[in-house]
Amino acid sequence: MKKLPGAILSLIVASVLLAGCTKYANQSEMQQLSNLKNEVASLEQQISTAQQQVAELKKQIADKQDQVKKVQSNEQFLQQKLQAAGQDTTSTQ
Repeated sequence: MKKLPGAILSLIVASVLLAGCTKYANQSEMQQLSNLKNEVASLEQQISTAQQQVAELKKQIADKQDQVKKVQSNEQFLQQKLQAAGQDTTSTQ
């Protein structure tokens, strides 16, 4: 009977010691955490850069679309003038 409380006490002490040893991260785990944080920061920076590039490309697309509209408008204006000039020459002949 006297061995039973000693064995229980030994198990309790061993479990407390084991739990105490794993409560905190060791140096290797801290280094891995630091590396992961650095990688996340780098990826976030890459995302930010990519988002800026996307915004710039969208602006360039909008500028090009405006240029196309202006060219089409000028083309339509010139065609109307050419048609009007063609009608003027046929009506005077």
